[in-house]
Amino acid sequence: MLDKKAKQILFKTYWSSAGWKSERTITPEDFDYAVKAGYMFKAVSMSHVQIVDRVKSILKNTDRRRVSDAFISSLSTRRLDWRSALGSYAIARNFPQHKFSGNHSCDVCGEILKPRHAEDLSVLNFERLKWGGVRHLSPKYIAFDLEQFSLADITEPTPEDLKIFKAIIETARSLDGRARPGDLEKAISRILDSNEAERRVLIEILGYCGILQPQKQKGFLDAFVKYNEREHRPVNKIDWSYPVSWWLGVDGVNENALAYFFPRSIVKDDH
Repeated sequence: MLDKKAKQILFKTYWSSAGWKSERTITPEDFDYAVKAGYMFKAVSMSHVQIVDRVKSILKNTDRRRVSDAFISSLSTRRLDWRSALGSYAIARNFPQHKFSGNHSCDVCGEILKPRHAEDLSVLNFERLKWGGVRHLSPKYIAFDLEQFSLADITEPTPEDLKIFKAIIETARSLDGRARPGDLEKAISRILDSNEAERRVLIEILGYCGILQPQKQKGFLDAFVKYNEREHRPVNKIDWSYPVSWWLGVDGVNENALAYFFPRSIVKDDH
């Protein structure tokens, strides 16, 4: 059950009509209320190894069918926190056990090296509720996202949800071969109640799953792609996440990945 007051406290802490707040203030009373409601969290300090261990641990207790059903159920309800879990699960599936290696960022997962300090988990919850997550490649976010998902009461997908999902997939299948992710984002704008940022995250999640898989780039379906092995597009102002940043209409839909994450027969009945 959504707590509107706690959600409003969370959002007002980080966001204004002008975007991200540079100064984030909150009264102790509001913070305590939002914490008790499960919307904000006391900061925690974790090492890189501890964060990786949390990813591996929560993955064992995460059901793929429940994650995919939650994604579909999010389409008509606009429950972006339900939608987020699929992106985190898709990356976590093959996420490797490792220690930090590299200088500024980890060569394996890309997490930025920081002095050990308390992590702000509340901002991660803001991002998952606001957009459906923006850091699905970060082990810190993955662990938090899936842990919160494990506590959620998810509704079953409705016929309307499935209709929307099939329309999104069919749109991806039918775009011009030269189409890019931005063209897909615009094309699905008429299909579901959403804004541009939400649609971008949705498309990136389908990229993490390998459903929107560029033919000439490695994807996360069969193995984890290390941070130092991800090829970024040599184009200015391309801010789509890897690997969907490389996707073109000619790549279409990876039917094997679609069947793996969404095994419901109704999704595959036309193909």
